[in-house]
Amino acid sequence: MAEIEATERASEILRRVRAERSGELTISIDSGCCDGTAPHLYEDYVLPYGAVEIGRVEGIPVYIAPHFAEAWKDVRATLDVVDEPAADALSLETAYGVRLVLRE
Repeated sequence: MAEIEATERASEILRRVRAERSGELTISIDSGCCDGTAPHLYEDYVLPYGAVEIGRVEGIPVYIAPHFAEAWKDVRATLDVVDEPAADALSLETAYGVRLVLRE
C-alpha cells in the first residue's frame, strides 16, 4: 500500500469539506483526460471497476485506477492544496478556491 500523508493545509480543507457534507467522501486518482492524474475529492462517488485503495488521508480512502496500482504500491506521496480561485472541476475542494495536488 502506498504511503500518503497530507499537509496541514490539505488536512484542514478535508476536515472542512467533511464537516459540511453528509455523504461518504472518496479521493480518486485516475487517468482522466482533463485533469490527468490529479486527485479528486467526491461525495458518494461510484468507483470505476477495479479501483484499488492505496491509502487513507484524514480517514478518507484514496483510490487509484487499477492500471496504476502496481506502480503505486511503494510510493510515498504528500497530498497538498494549491490556490486556484477560478477552479471549476467537480472535485469538492474547489468550492474553497483550492485544488488537491500530489507531491512526491
